[in-house]
Amino acid sequence: MRGENLKELFIAFTVALIVWFYAKMNRTYEMVVRLPVVFVNVPDNFSFVDRTDTVVVRIKGSGFALLRMRILSPRLVYDLSDAKPEGSFPVDTQYLSPKVPVIFESPGTVKYRLDKEIIKTVAVIPTLKGRPKRGYFLYGWKVENDVQVKGPKSLLENLDSLPTYPIDITGRKRDFSTTVKVFTEGLGISEVKPESVVVTILIDSIATKEVPVIFKDSSFIVILRGPSRTLARVKHLRAFPLGDSLVIPHPEDTDILTAQEDEGGDTLQR
Repeated sequence: MRGENLKELFIAFTVALIVWFYAKMNRTYEMVVRLPVVFVNVPDNFSFVDRTDTVVVRIKGSGFALLRMRILSPRLVYDLSDAKPEGSFPVDTQYLSPKVPVIFESPGTVKYRLDKEIIKTVAVIPTLKGRPKRGYFLYGWKVENDVQVKGPKSLLENLDSLPTYPIDITGRKRDFSTTVKVFTEGLGISEVKPESVVVTILIDSIATKEVPVIFKDSSFIVILRGPSRTLARVKHLRAFPLGDSLVIPHPEDTDILTAQEDEGGDTLQR
């Protein structure tokens, strides 16, 4: 008898719990959600200049409906097959996909703007971070090829180059090559080919060299400091008078450390 009573008690408790849960979930609740916005059937040869990506909405519905919202993660889907190049749509439950029986308490609008799509070839400029090892110098870089981008005409017509994701050169003391992705996030570009490029970073040691300087019919020696590859190309320099001084043009990535005075006592300037 005691076992039968426990069984009946358990069944009664379970039924009561189900009834309580059903009643609780049939009540109306409110919740704030962020809904992704998706545009479909975009006209051929058009792409977005601007658009709403997400909206924050206060919704009202039964506990069951809000539970479905959590499980199904619906989106707002808008069809642009017959739309104008620029416009807006209301934030409304009719655009929810999949459908969930809720009410939007704070509806707004989603906006979009389209432009004619073009294809353009642009250069790639590497983004570098860090410094080479002490005593070494960033001599330059080479990118294997340009990239082809597709996107709105209004955004691409003035675009000449794209950066890469950062390349770390910290502590480097010799040339190296790496494959790195082209950075296009937030630039309105719908496609880039290829997505990655090979970049060669040129690292050179800092050296010094005695270089003859020619001035009129005489010459003298200066100590030139700079990248080894630059110094290797420098055979001599020429000096030019400027008032009471002499000017010695030299490569931009070099410095003149010392220079003797000429026979006339003129001061030498770099």
